[in-house]
Amino acid sequence: MKSEFEQRRAPRKRASSPMPVIDVMSEGVVGQLGNLSATGLMLLVGNAPRSGVVQQVAFTLPDTQHREHRVEIGIQEQWHEPAASAGQYWAGYRIVAASEDDVRAIDEWIGPPAD
Repeated sequence: MKSEFEQRRAPRKRASSPMPVIDVMSEGVVGQLGNLSATGLMLLVGNAPRSGVVQQVAFTLPDTQHREHRVEIGIQEQWHEPAASAGQYWAGYRIVAASEDDVRAIDEWIGPPAD
């Protein structure tokens, strides 16, 4: 089992274009994807999330054939801090639940680790 430190060191990929992240229950936009790893993600959000909050969210990732894959995962807030823009926050989340298909789509989108 990996330590918490090693999980934070998982390879991450930044979103190069706007990628809205939706709350599955309310269908409202939670924020924009900042980056994604196999173990977590960072979002740019409009309101500071509650510490430790657990949410079910969805977003779309392109696959290698440029088809869209809807990823639906459970996440838990780990930290947040004000962003440079007033009224926005960076928030880090740990992935707590994901299907095998969604894990595969995330791994494929991130790509192989850089050497």
